Amino acid sequence: MTLSDIRQHEEPTDVSDSVYYVRGFDTFTVPTTGTIIEQAVCKVRNAIMRGELRPGQKLIEAELCRGLDISRASLREALRALEAEKLIDLVPNRGPSVARLGYQEVEAIHEVWAMLTGEAVADFTRIAKAKDIAQLEKSLNALKAAIKENAPLNQLAATNNFFTNIMEKCGNEVLIEVVVSLVSRVNFLRAQALLHQGWGVLYAEEIEDIVNAIRDTNPDAARNATRKHIASACAAAKQLSLMPGLASPPAKPTRATAAKAARAKAAAPAKTGTRRPKAVAA
Repeated sequence: MTLSDIRQHEEPTDVSDSVYYVRGFDTFTVPTTGTIIEQAVCKVRNAIMRGELRPGQKLIEAELCRGLDISRASLREALRALEAEKLIDLVPNRGPSVARLGYQEVEAIHEVWAMLTGEAVADFTRIAKAKDIAQLEKSLNALKAAIKENAPLNQLAATNNFFTNIMEKCGNEVLIEVVVSLVSRVNFLRAQALLHQGWGVLYAEEIEDIVNAIRDTNPDAARNATRKHIASACAAAKQLSLMPGLASPPAKPTRATAAKAARAKAAAPAKTGTRRPKAVAA
């Protein structure tokens, strides 16, 4: 898929079922009432979440302007907004590119995410009412349906609806503000993991464990289930960060390095016979 296809490829999301974030969280449904810049931000963000724009990929502004049908000035405003979410890198004299998340950064993000979200879920468990739990079960069912349909953005929307309901009622505004600052990068990591078959089923089972602990009014179990789920997400994200599609691409060889490699190959002794290699101690 090319960048010009971004505006034609929007995964449907059921906004009538309140699939949204609280203020400051990402919205996967492109807002029809939003400004041109807001719509552009959402479309590019979704393309990143779906893996159509890959980490480290250089973005061609002219192509984006055509694909999004916006001016270059509006596009640059949109890219600055995505830079604030740490999804886009804007380097002077090099142009915009999709941000990369390194192995250590992936681990650090999930460590903070687990601590914050675990406490929010524990606090929520102590005060949750039957109607609150029913809302979580609705989000869980939406997640299972999205996994069955293989719709990654809908899976993310259902998951974020699940945790948004918890955040809105946990009673800690400062915690919410910190979580908001991480959510784009966490969603990017979740989205990449959900693109690979197999993890989605485990993902839903872990969310269901959280619901069961909340239903049992067991804050410690709810906290532990949440941290277990985020640890699983972290493990999947770290594996993906090492894959060629997500890791930094190898540098293109220059003429000098290519010539050096050719000379080294020519100078190497020729292989003779089929000698068995010596065993190496473990």
